[in-house]
Amino acid sequence: MVTRRTFLTTVPALAAGVGLAPVPALAAPQTATTAPPTAYLGGRAVPRLAVRQWEARRVRVAAERLARHLPTALLADLDALLRRPARDTAGLDRDRALLAAVKLEMGEARLRRLLAPDLALSTPAGRLTSRFGRWAVSRAAVTSSTGSAQGFADWFTARGVVGDERTLLAACPDHYLIRNPEPGRPELQEVVEVTGGAVLAARFLIDYGDHDGLPIAEDPAFGVRLAGWARAEGGARIGGVRHQLRDEPGGGFRAELAVAFPATLPRWMVTEHRWHLACEFSNWVAAYTATLGDGPVGAGS
Repeated sequence: MVTRRTFLTTVPALAAGVGLAPVPALAAPQTATTAPPTAYLGGRAVPRLAVRQWEARRVRVAAERLARHLPTALLADLDALLRRPARDTAGLDRDRALLAAVKLEMGEARLRRLLAPDLALSTPAGRLTSRFGRWAVSRAAVTSSTGSAQGFADWFTARGVVGDERTLLAACPDHYLIRNPEPGRPELQEVVEVTGGAVLAARFLIDYGDHDGLPIAEDPAFGVRLAGWARAEGGARIGGVRHQLRDEPGGGFRAELAVAFPATLPRWMVTEHRWHLACEFSNWVAAYTATLGDGPVGAGS
């Protein structure tokens, strides 16, 4: 069984086994001169520990989901995640990387088979709940003291172009597949994830080139945007995103994050998705700023 000690050799081995080039951990260590990203929910700053505790709990949930369907060889790799307390953040950076490595080792085909029962229910449900064309919006914000709005947007888009599934997956435990389904069309992103407070995984295709009529208003103060409709298989609109970014006067940037859900969903599901946004974008922003020359920003703080 894999322990905390043997984890340090397990993750690189798993990554090599699926043909990944060695890359730094998603959460780089914090330096004395930089601060981790700050998340905001309802306009108020959220302690970094609270976001990490949410993520740690979802790591445990995702590990339990995978463990029910894994062969013994892969099940051993999840042992460290299944044994720790659900909200323990002490080893979260390593746990995050381990969970992503196990998903990559499972491979796309196995993950699709695992989630097929979920998608068989969530796909028609998504079409049904969105048919009335009314939307509720889940919002969060993330700020960084370094980097730029355009720099982050370019970095994020490039993750799909270069096939950096590890970084896309690792940002949130509820990610199962995030990929560019059509080479040559970087605006397309296939996503299989558990959204908000949902129990079932859902699959949708975001087209960042298709944003006319999105039920999320543009803010002219934010000049950089990542926006597009989310469609189910068959083309039905089941949601949308409009993430808007701007550089801050004192340096760094701010990202206002917004996801539209069918208004017929329970309100608590829309509210819970704010934590999903805070988690994934805090980790993505940390990964982006770690590539800059002025020192890494730690997701682990």
